[in-house]
Amino acid sequence: MTTASQTPGALPPETPAAAAAGTTYADPWQGSDVPYALRSPFLEPAVEGPACTMCQARAGVGDTALCPDPRGRRYPSGAQVLYCKACLPPAPAVKAAEGVIAAAMKAGASTPRDLAQAEVDAGIVFDPQRAEAIATAAAEQAHAEDAAEIAERGRQLARMAGDHRKVLAVMRLLEGRPGTDLLTVAELAAALEHGTTPLDAFPMTLGWTGEVGTPGPRDSTTAVIECMSSYGGRAHLVVEGDARRKLAGLVALEVRDVHAPCPTERCGDAHDFDPSDMWGWARLEVAGVADDRPRWYCSAACVFDAVARAGDELAAADQAAAARGLE
Repeated sequence: MTTASQTPGALPPETPAAAAAGTTYADPWQGSDVPYALRSPFLEPAVEGPACTMCQARAGVGDTALCPDPRGRRYPSGAQVLYCKACLPPAPAVKAAEGVIAAAMKAGASTPRDLAQAEVDAGIVFDPQRAEAIATAAAEQAHAEDAAEIAERGRQLARMAGDHRKVLAVMRLLEGRPGTDLLTVAELAAALEHGTTPLDAFPMTLGWTGEVGTPGPRDSTTAVIECMSSYGGRAHLVVEGDARRKLAGLVALEVRDVHAPCPTERCGDAHDFDPSDMWGWARLEVAGVADDRPRWYCSAACVFDAVARAGDELAAADQAAAARGLE
């Protein structure tokens, strides 16, 4: 065996030269911030300026042009790994295409169409029709899953509808009853079984407790009539807007409390307001009363109440005067 027969030949471009036996080196990556996946397997060229990591050819010398490493690798110093055109390794996409073509040729592919078809099958070459078919299949699959979920929700709602109807029947059975009332098992079972109660065809009977109020001090359009159900439970009859006025017209005038304060702000004030700011209001002055200043009122009902109060005051004054005359 000769010395020449033991020479392994030229090394691949990306294979670093083997170190001599017994040679030790300090770790060049000690303290470096370069991620492990981007670390270069080669030492940084010991020449001044950018140079090829393989042949150390410097940029600008002759027609040498340097290209960055396709894999983005860097030296321990953080400098980017560069290659000249002669030493530049193939890009990952080129390597992948090379492997696909080699496998296709090994399988018997020899024509350009066969090789191109192998690249398309491997997904290296973009096929718009295939991509559209994949997107369409994915959309159809998602639509089928949505349709199945909607159908399942419909079946669940159908099963829940019966339970909801039973709950409503029990709520109607409990409506208007005080918290201490007792129901028989038969009444509850009938409501749950048939979804109805014996009282569904009859209106609830409410009795007025004699109290009427408003939701708030400034709400003059809503009346809250406190009632009691025939079972002894509390109930509120809320009347608003036109319904409130219609109810007031049906109630006799004798039941109106003319001394009740109006919830509308400024109603009954004697200030000298600008008439343009009091649109729709009325100004009333009653002669002979103790406080005969003109006052503003928000509605005809409040004017009527003021006149009624003034009448009561004048009548009381006349009675007092007559009593003093008899003395």
